[in-house]
Amino acid sequence: MSMESEVHRPLADYSANIWEDLLTHFSKSELECTATLKEKHSTLKEVVKESFMVSKVKPMESLMFIDALCRLGVSYHFEIDIIQQLGNLFDNPDFNPLIRHDECDLYTVGVIFQVFRQFGFKLSADVFEKFKGEDGKFKEHLVADASGILSLYEASQWNTHGEDIMDEALAFSSCHLKEISFQSIPQHLAVRIKNALKHPYHKGISRIETRSYISYYEAEEKRDAVLLEFAKVDFNMLQRLHRTELACVTRWYNEMEIKSKVTYTRHRIVEAYLWSIGAYFEPQYSQARVKFAIALIIFTLLDDTYDAYGTMEELEIFTDAMEKWLPAPPNMIPESMKYVYRITVDFYDKLEEELENEGRSGCGFHLKKALKTTANGYMREAKWLKEDYTATFDEYKENALLSSGYYPLIAMTFAGMGDVANLDAFEWLSSNPKIRVASEIIGRYTDDISSYDFERTREHVATGIDCYMKQFGVSKEQAVEGINIMLSDAWKDMNQELMRPHSCPFPLLMRIFNLSRVIDVFYRYKDCYTHPEFLKEHIVSLFIEDIPI
Repeated sequence: MSMESEVHRPLADYSANIWEDLLTHFSKSELECTATLKEKHSTLKEVVKESFMVSKVKPMESLMFIDALCRLGVSYHFEIDIIQQLGNLFDNPDFNPLIRHDECDLYTVGVIFQVFRQFGFKLSADVFEKFKGEDGKFKEHLVADASGILSLYEASQWNTHGEDIMDEALAFSSCHLKEISFQSIPQHLAVRIKNALKHPYHKGISRIETRSYISYYEAEEKRDAVLLEFAKVDFNMLQRLHRTELACVTRWYNEMEIKSKVTYTRHRIVEAYLWSIGAYFEPQYSQARVKFAIALIIFTLLDDTYDAYGTMEELEIFTDAMEKWLPAPPNMIPESMKYVYRITVDFYDKLEEELENEGRSGCGFHLKKALKTTANGYMREAKWLKEDYTATFDEYKENALLSSGYYPLIAMTFAGMGDVANLDAFEWLSSNPKIRVASEIIGRYTDDISSYDFERTREHVATGIDCYMKQFGVSKEQAVEGINIMLSDAWKDMNQELMRPHSCPFPLLMRIFNLSRVIDVFYRYKDCYTHPEFLKEHIVSLFIEDIPI
């Protein structure tokens, strides 16, 4: 093998880790929940539950209350009751006329539409027909109601294929929200609109959305003081748990000595943990989050090994070893790549053993299969780079579903879900269901668009944009436009697959949906995982600053 100094490597100039000593911010008291805090939480929860039960008598009031529970991040405490209430209303023939009544305004209909679809009940889009004029367009007088237009905009994010009225609603509402005079509305509503235009609630990471909405809700005149306090206490309690988990991930990273052993990779501990929060934030998934964050760090090591370090010969040896799942790394690769191989195999072998002990035999096989599939996708891209080959978009699209890395990421979220993610669930996932394909399209193409300029600063395989330009003979701008249409279609597929009846248990579908939301936050405007300074504000608000009560 060539001397290391003579080997040409496609190294990337990655941003440094900006959170070297984040955990020194926290004292022991900031990592633990006191008995007083727990007692306060329990008392407030009972009062909120009572309010929810009382609201059931009035359907519209009940649905608005459910919306507040969701946006304030506390609906997980009452999920069984919420789904039962929504199911009862959805099947009640007297309910539909209530929504269609003239007294039910745009704001209310928009909220109700979102609430039902959020929990998988496909309320018909024709509930918005009454807001259109004789010309078939949305009535112009609606634009005077900023809250109503915002509600319509957020509802339209739930559109599925064939719902032309929702496409029209999105175009109408987004156009008018951009033109609103922010001086004429309350400041908290203006901030909310600006944030919604940047990241709609539907496509946001739930903890980030909750942190923002608590501020909006606090400024509302009609707020429920007890519900607000409960949301704040719940947020702070969860934040302490999340800090403890982040400490576990950091400890593992330091013990593995990754910073010194694998110098070419992106060092993204806090960002990987934020990704896991996006997948599931609730307390029962504590161990799952730690494992997912570690797995994502390992995926980052693998991605950067293929993308920004290994030579073609080394990567072929590495991929062959992974395909055979050799217990020890092959000799003919550099020490850093051997270390990445060893960490990967050890982590997956231990996880497979844990799943076997839980009675989930065979699930570990699918986790490894998902990882190997992605490695083969990375390998194909490495060959294209070596050959200086720009694939056709059709070729790229086929491989992109492998190289997006979202199959092993989704599988990893399933690993943390307990008995609901049994062997049947993993086999379903391996069969390329539409929601998985939609998630992979969102993951690959959103990243391609946001990272295009950075990747062109170094030796890098042709992206989806380059391949689209080649196959269709169009400009970069036209290629981006074409890919954005595919992204819009993928989101419609995602929305449809969340509607009942489900092809897979709803909690598992939500993992796939939540991972797609992470992509939208991390990659829509910038590749924030590669350039972590763009996530700084979120990390401070979620992990460093608690909410004053």
